Amino acid sequence: LLSSERLVTAASRNRLPAILRLSREMQAAVSTRLADQILGALYELMRGFHAADAAVRGALLAETLSTAPQTLYSGLLTVLMRLVFLLYAEDRDLMPGTPLYAGSYSVHGLARRLQADAERFPDTMDHRYGAWPQLLALFRLVFTGFSHPDLKLPPRLGHLFAPERFPFLEGRVNGEQLTVNIHRSLPLIPDGFIHRALRALLILDGERVSYKTLDVEQIGSVYSAMMGFHVARATGPTIALRPAKVHGAPVPVDLDAFLGMPAGKRAAWLAEETGYKPPARLAAAVRDAATVDDLLVALDPRIARLATPHPLAPGTPILVPSDERRSSGSHYTPRSLTGPIVGRTLAPVLARLGVPAPLLDTESLMSGSLAFPDNEGPVPDEILALKVCDPAMGSGAFLVETCRQLANVLIASWKAHGITPVLPPDEDIVLYARRIVAQRCLYGVDRNPMATDLAKLSLWLATLARQQPFTFLDHALRTGDALVGLSRDQIEAFHWLPGQAPTFIQHELARRIDAAIRERRLILASGDQMPPGTKAQKLGVADETLQLARDIGDACLASFFGSDKPKARLAHRGELLTAIENYLTRHDYTDAGGKALLAATETLRSIPVTSFHWEIEFPEVFLVNDTDHRSPFTSPGGFDAIVGNPPFAGKNTLINGNPPGYLDWLQALHAEAHGNADLV
Repeated sequence: LLSSERLVTAASRNRLPAILRLSREMQAAVSTRLADQILGALYELMRGFHAADAAVRGALLAETLSTAPQTLYSGLLTVLMRLVFLLYAEDRDLMPGTPLYAGSYSVHGLARRLQADAERFPDTMDHRYGAWPQLLALFRLVFTGFSHPDLKLPPRLGHLFAPERFPFLEGRVNGEQLTVNIHRSLPLIPDGFIHRALRALLILDGERVSYKTLDVEQIGSVYSAMMGFHVARATGPTIALRPAKVHGAPVPVDLDAFLGMPAGKRAAWLAEETGYKPPARLAAAVRDAATVDDLLVALDPRIARLATPHPLAPGTPILVPSDERRSSGSHYTPRSLTGPIVGRTLAPVLARLGVPAPLLDTESLMSGSLAFPDNEGPVPDEILALKVCDPAMGSGAFLVETCRQLANVLIASWKAHGITPVLPPDEDIVLYARRIVAQRCLYGVDRNPMATDLAKLSLWLATLARQQPFTFLDHALRTGDALVGLSRDQIEAFHWLPGQAPTFIQHELARRIDAAIRERRLILASGDQMPPGTKAQKLGVADETLQLARDIGDACLASFFGSDKPKARLAHRGELLTAIENYLTRHDYTDAGGKALLAATETLRSIPVTSFHWEIEFPEVFLVNDTDHRSPFTSPGGFDAIVGNPPFAGKNTLINGNPPGYLDWLQALHAEAHGNADLV
């Protein structure tokens, strides 16, 4: 690869730059094909927990499935995120290299042992139960850390490995603490399911996948294929059908219900539900089917075997894709796209800070080759004062690239101004710069809570250091619909239209917002000096302080989304405003005013709308004084740059993927943006 022929004399397609480009293209192909396999791993874990639940006659999942079925999906997806973190960390030598870890804890070691067992004892893999306890031990080890002569691990903490998030993974019910004094049988997940799930993560076309060579964006894209599902129970014998769209989501079909349809409507139903228009022969076979077995024969070419290798019995948990997920498929956003977009977005911002124009090309920003003249260019504090947001962040690809490029600028500033940061042990300057940028400069929003978790994982992988806990990001990466929310002025006026007079709410909100800003600024300014646990406590105080503002904003939105006529909306608003005044007078959620406020917020969540009040969630960005502002722009508040892909959607997708009233709300936003309330 480094010979003169490869560098100079060979045909251009055989030279090293062309080979590197081809390698990048193959990486993208790997991530695209791996996405389908890892979705299969999610189904394997689902079947494994169903088997464990059946072994204890429903005692394992009964509470979860009856009270919060979505928790099952979130918990299993989190397990896969934990595994990808560990595979990445092990491939990059960020986990202990001792024989004790490799032989007794590592994911790669477990995968090798299960493969050997499967080769020697293929018939008994679903009657062995050692793999899941080993994974649980490893998850606990990563979260709490460990110090032993043969195994030293720093406590990573963070919510990714937090054992209290999903107690059912350890065989516990909600609220039950697992201590050394409590005996609890762990879930009996057969080794066969764990083996097949790990193979889906590690083996592609017979070769092992190296997570070390995959970009963080590629890993994120793989896991974004698993977003957009909810958990239901099969009501009859059920299979999943492959969708027409490449990398779309399998669609479950109740065979009994399908058989009960009028024969002439079955083919049309298939086309509508899966997007696949069956050819004449298949349509005829489906139409003429008289039994479930006839349907299985007719639909055999379209069955998604990774999701349902055989028909599922009634009562089995199944993953049902949302309308939006079913129609959209999954998409990989390569660095060849994010790099130039982020570079072009940051260039005018950095130019205002004094970065010389010749240095603002995308290649310099991406490569880390920036070099400012001595004592020229922006000082580090100016760079770290920038605020960049992705309002539909998905797996965080644009935030990861922003983190890289701003870190490169920060390093150039340190060198130009003769500043030598004190690096933690076993850490290089690039990772240190990225971690500071991630803590202080990056913000993101997504209405899917699992996407928010995935974006955090992506940034953790991009900033991961051997001896450091996870970078604290909970204050900046939040869940909510970026298009549905109210400004501070609108909340104070308790009205969705702009320009209304403030109400009695104004003074109470001002006090709370000022208190929350103080806590959040301490989080931003502390860097690595403040432990993540302390940051989490301060964020908890800030969130609790702001909860009243959120509730009042949600109540106002509930009066909008709860009716479909302007007159009814305004009448409901007036009733809620009176109730809130009563509550603020008494500060008692048990009285009529408090109950009305709680009912309104619950109504909004049941529609469902996941609101996001920007100025309340990120008060230190928007609600600042001129003397506080640090931006090169003249505006006293707001983000310095917006990055990312917009949430593209046509009219039908908006209607299918959102609650009633969503389009009305967007029209109200349009009217507000153009200063014409009469448009509503």
